[in-house]
Amino acid sequence: MSSEKPDPAAIAHGAWLTHCLLDGVMARQKIKNDAELSRCLRLAPSSISKIRRRRVPVSDEVLLRVHDAFDIPIAELKQLQARQMLLDQRHHLT
Repeated sequence: MSSEKPDPAAIAHGAWLTHCLLDGVMARQKIKNDAELSRCLRLAPSSISKIRRRRVPVSDEVLLRVHDAFDIPIAELKQLQARQMLLDQRHHLT
């Protein structure tokens, strides 16, 4: 993942606050917000925030926690992660 920080204007308009992996899991599990997701995954809310804001990538540990908590196949999680990486790359090119 690039160390380049996202455009503050994009963050202000919500463009960078969507995240395929986090949002996909939340929709599938009917989780209402990041705080509830952090409780389900036993992660600090700040960890979810850092992932959502692209400050840190989704680690293997986080993928395993999602898999263990919700029984979502790792392959499916990796697809969501790959989709997010493509979207992030496109955003940096525009």
